[in-house]
Amino acid sequence: MSGAAFAQPKAPKDAAYELFQQGVALAEARDCPRAIPLFRKSQETYPARGTLYNLALCEREIGQVASAWRHFNELLPQLEPGDPRLPTTKQELTALEPRLPRLVIQLAQGAPVPAEVLLDQTPLPQGSIGSELPVDPGTHVIVVRWAEGRQTEAPVSLGEGARKEVHLDPPPVATTPQPTPDVPDAPQPPSPAPVSASGSPSSGRRTLAFVIGGVGVAALGGSLITGGLALGTKGELEDECPTPSQCSDRGMSLRSQGQTLTTTGTVLGALGLAGIGAGLVLLLTTPEQGTSVALAPAVLPGGGGALLRSRF
Repeated sequence: MSGAAFAQPKAPKDAAYELFQQGVALAEARDCPRAIPLFRKSQETYPARGTLYNLALCEREIGQVASAWRHFNELLPQLEPGDPRLPTTKQELTALEPRLPRLVIQLAQGAPVPAEVLLDQTPLPQGSIGSELPVDPGTHVIVVRWAEGRQTEAPVSLGEGARKEVHLDPPPVATTPQPTPDVPDAPQPPSPAPVSASGSPSSGRRTLAFVIGGVGVAALGGSLITGGLALGTKGELEDECPTPSQCSDRGMSLRSQGQTLTTTGTVLGALGLAGIGAGLVLLLTTPEQGTSVALAPAVLPGGGGALLRSRF
């Protein structure tokens, strides 16, 4: 009995030739968009001049002029004199040259050398910066990467025969916020001390009332004392002056002294009553709660009087 037979893998050349035949069939049917991937895969599997030639023709057919121009240039040194593809390749290169879109990537003045430059996700050599790069018509994406993770991305669109310069500048370096040290809470300013009663307007008014009232009480006390002295002088005056026409020298002096005491007592009494009245008015009209004012009789030196009392 014989063992089971296994299918042997195709050789790269055979696999590439099969892909090439499929691509040729599509190209002859004028379906280059589907033929191009087959030609490229065939060329990667097993490079061949015929595959490269048909790939360039298809790329030129659909307007990928830069790709076709690049592959014709790659093919040209591989063709020997007498190869029927040689004249066609030269003609195609000459016809494609003026149709090429050219892209120039420039860095802003003073910009550092980038770590990587990509065009449509394909890395470019550093020497390509500032040079004319043939590209296919359409939209392309340029990505330039610098150190510290900085990156600049720029889309650009070109038509056939166009030339465009793109100037790129690295973004600013991101600054890492420094951690702030733990600082204890600042002490709060002390709350303002309560204003004492003496500093309020009502306290000043009450103080003024007591001052005026005190002066009134003192004047009234002086009036009472002066009145007492005047009464004492009157008794002596009656002894020295029994009649107005019979008055000794001392009697005349006592009479003058009595008149002075009487006048002084009257004036002091009037001032005292006025002061006490004004003090009472100030106290009673002061906007303060818990204050009581009373006028009480009191015994003063030389006679009676009144005391102004206030309770808080």
